[in-house]
Amino acid sequence: MEQHLLSLLEYQDVLAAVASTRDGLVVASAGLEPFDAESVAAAGSALVSGVGGDDPALAIDLDGGSLFLTRGDELMLVVLAEASVAQDPLANLMLESVATLDAQIAGSGG
Repeated sequence: MEQHLLSLLEYQDVLAAVASTRDGLVVASAGLEPFDAESVAAAGSALVSGVGGDDPALAIDLDGGSLFLTRGDELMLVVLAEASVAQDPLANLMLESVATLDAQIAGSGG
């Protein structure tokens, strides 16, 4: 799973990626120290809880960058990126990625 997240870092302007359960438990991360990954996952979980709705993807502009969140059936994927990142292609890639990661979790029985 970490290898899959590392491949996201190859996308232009992506700085870090965290896969977590929807309630914020880190499953894997790339580009962040463990404590930072836990903080990002917790923030993503809070956003999912606060925003709700049916939209599986969310983008938030931050000072100096952007936070992208994609929800799957089991997991959520949070990506930190430079402000200049192309949002639509990244969102599509993230939707594919979270579907793949969800399938890996389902295939492992857990």
